[in-house]
Amino acid sequence: MAKKQPRKRNPVAHHLFIQRGGVHEKSNSAKRQEDKRQLRKLISKAGAGSACFEQAA
Repeated sequence: MAKKQPRKRNPVAHHLFIQRGGVHEKSNSAKRQEDKRQLRKLISKAGAGSACFEQAA
């Protein structure tokens, strides 16, 4: 009885699994949302009576 040869694997698929690791970074949308939150904090901290808001009006 002949032994079965192991099935050849897809080398492209294997390569994708190798690239999966690495540093975890925030997505661009998460960075944008964080910037918006910080901007709102600064605006609320400065208050509506700030001089920079009076010039824009």
